[in-house]
Order: sequence, then C-alpha cells, then structure tokens
Amino acid sequence: MDSLPTLFEQFLRERQYLKNAPRRPSRGIRRPSILHTDRQHRFASGVRQGRAPAFVVASRHRGLSAVSCKTYVKALNAFHAWMHSEGHVSRAMALPLLRTEKRVVEVLSTDQFRRIIALKPKSMGQWRAYVLACTLLDTGIRIDECLGLRQTDIDFNNLLLKVRGKGRKERIVPFSFELRRTLFRWAQMAERHRWQSELLFPTRHGTRLGQQNALRAHYMLLKRLSVPQSGFHRLRHTFATNYLQNGGDVVRLSRVLGHSQITTTMRYLHLLVSDLQKPHQQLSILNRLHF
Repeated sequence: MDSLPTLFEQFLRERQYLKNAPRRPSRGIRRPSILHTDRQHRFASGVRQGRAPAFVVASRHRGLSAVSCKTYVKALNAFHAWMHSEGHVSRAMALPLLRTEKRVVEVLSTDQFRRIIALKPKSMGQWRAYVLACTLLDTGIRIDECLGLRQTDIDFNNLLLKVRGKGRKERIVPFSFELRRTLFRWAQMAERHRWQSELLFPTRHGTRLGQQNALRAHYMLLKRLSVPQSGFHRLRHTFATNYLQNGGDVVRLSRVLGHSQITTTMRYLHLLVSDLQKPHQQLSILNRLHF
C-alpha cells in the first residue's frame, strides 16, 4: 500500500481534475496532519485502523476549537471516503460533525461604519485600505474575492462587479453610485502613482496583495478611527444585516453573498434589540388599551 502522503496527493489531484476543485485545497482539506511528518504516523495509524475518532478527541483535548474541529472532521470524512472507494481501507468511516455554538453575528455600529466611510486617506496605502473597506461594506463580497478583482471585472456603466467565489463560481454583484465614484478615483490614483497591474487592489509592485498584509493595513485604519479591531468578515456581516434592515430580501441577499444554500443566509435574519422593540411598542395590547 502506498504511503499516506502519496495517497493524499493522489486524492488532491483527483479532486482537481475529476471534480474541477481548486489546486490549492481549502483550509479544511489542508488541516488534517497528513502532510506533517511530526504527526503523520499517528494519523496514518488512526485512519488505517479505524481510530480516527480518537485522533479527533485528542485534537479537542489539545485545545482545537469546535468550529475548527468540525472543519477537520469534514476533511477526514472526505479523504477516508475516497480511500474506501479506492480500496485502501476495508470499511467506510463517517465521523459525526461536532455541534457548534450559534452566535449572534457581530456587526459594526452605524457610528463606526460612518467613520470608515468619512475617512480622508493621505497615502496610497491608506487609500487602498479605505477603498477595500468601502467595497466590502457596499457589496458584501469576501476579502479573498475582493483581492482577486481585476480592472476588467468592474462595469462602471452598469454598476456591476464580476466576482469569482468559492468553487470557482462566478457571480455578478451590484454596487452603488458612491462606490463607483470611490473605485474610479482609486483607479485614477493607482495609474498616476504607476501601480501598474490588472488587479484592482495590487501591491505597489503590481502583484496580488496578501490577506495578512491587507488585514494589517485594515487594523491600522481602524486604529486611526478609534474603531475596535475586527476582521474583514465583520464588514460582510454589516453589509448583510443592513441590507435586510433596509428592506432587502433573503433570496437576493443569498445570491449577492454567493451562498450555495439559503439556510446560510438565514442567520442574518437576526434583528437588533431596537428593531424588535419598535413594532412591539406599536402592536402591544397593553400599550393600546392602557388607561
């Protein structure tokens, strides 16, 4: 029988060529310690002898979060199902997914995102961080999708973005007149400062901006505005929540966000306390009949 790393590489190749999956595997597929020599033998023994559940338990004991472990289990199941289908293991294994806490999605307050929008950038680095934040707030796309945008993906006339999402799926996302103004100004500045690239948000050398560098610049922007530190996904959450609060519907929102299942979008139906209180005060029986 081939070694586990060899089998794993074959598994990734088949995903790429037979299922058209990205060559760079998702975080969940990369997470199992298959390719790490320090834990390779322990993992191999667990999979081959049906002790993968004990391996997951040990991971939780070491402090791996439930969310991360759930992603881990999905990857283990996918790899083990492939191994069984190819005859490398005698019986199929499907670990149950861990239950994870369902938390209220955190968003920026109105004052906080107004501070971001009202910012007057002074340098090209600040401008890039500012336009990135505005794009995420206005469209709700993911940061990886945003960093991958090309100049040709912007339709300034029809106010549309062509976005490449998970699973290489393309979708069209609308944007506002205000964002068009901001994007057009940013494109002019990039050209004036000779940031030549087909990408919309490149480095000064024209290469793709990494997420870590983009996040570092975003943290600096928030610090300058005295806004508590948070990641890019909070901008996406803020967009989705405000979209629904201002009359948008879940079906359209699901398409804009690029969710494959509308149940994923339903979590944004949570309402702030103030939104629950307003109709209650109007509809309350006691309020209407109180003498």
